[in-house]
Amino acid sequence: MKLKTSQLIQKEWSDISRSGFSLVEVVLASSLFGLLVTALVGAYLYGLESNALAGNRAHATLLAEEGLEAVRNIRDGNFSNLTTGTYGLEITGSQWTFSGSSDTNGIYTRVITISDIDVDRKSVTSSVTWQQNLQRNGSVILITRLTYWQKSATVPASCNDYAVSQGYSSGTCRENVLQCPIYGETYLLGGETYCTGGPSADTCCAML
Repeated sequence: MKLKTSQLIQKEWSDISRSGFSLVEVVLASSLFGLLVTALVGAYLYGLESNALAGNRAHATLLAEEGLEAVRNIRDGNFSNLTTGTYGLEITGSQWTFSGSSDTNGIYTRVITISDIDVDRKSVTSSVTWQQNLQRNGSVILITRLTYWQKSATVPASCNDYAVSQGYSSGTCRENVLQCPIYGETYLLGGETYCTGGPSADTCCAML
């Protein structure tokens, strides 16, 4: 009788033990499955955001490049249009022109900034910004330098033309080198070629 009771108790403990292990296994399996699902969902969402960011950045880069090309076209029309400041862009009559202080294209805002390097060179910055999400903003910035190539390509025809090509405001043929400082001017050796008025006008003097 005692033997049967002992065997019965052992059987009950064995059943309880198996039941306990099964419950632990279920809890562990559920936890691992939850972690796996969380990781997969996180990776999927991160991939979507990365793809969206890459696409937005590529489009912003195109807009920034377009901005620099537009400024080149404006420069080719008239270099004097490139004055220091911050601008937006628009197309007027099939030509690019400056408009306001920025321009928008969908979620993107483009700003063109022009600054002087010297009288014949400008630094141009094309920046495009956008809001990627509630916590993150995106930006693309491209910079180039533009020169007054039409001016350098023009062959001077006079002392005045030569002086202007060298960055002076004007040039005048005078009698000799000593005459230049009298009028507050600078002697330009290279401009003498264009002073052919005889001894009284064979020296090129330039005014800043």
